[in-house]
Amino acid sequence: MKYSEIKTMEQLEKARKQVKERISLKGGEVRDSFYGMRESYSPGNLVMSGLKSVSAYIPVDQLLLTTVRRLKHKLVK
Repeated sequence: MKYSEIKTMEQLEKARKQVKERISLKGGEVRDSFYGMRESYSPGNLVMSGLKSVSAYIPVDQLLLTTVRRLKHKLVK
């Protein structure tokens, strides 16, 4: 419905409800997008992403595994 064609109160009320519904739907989309982005850019995910990009050149996963094993061995003693 074009807003310039609104002539009665019923049409105005219907158009107002449509706009309110569209705003509500867009708000939900924005909220979902924000939560998805927040999850993607969490500190843990950023560190893992960085490690994955570096591990192509340096065996970071093996170094971390060795470090964890050594720490575990020291804690057990």
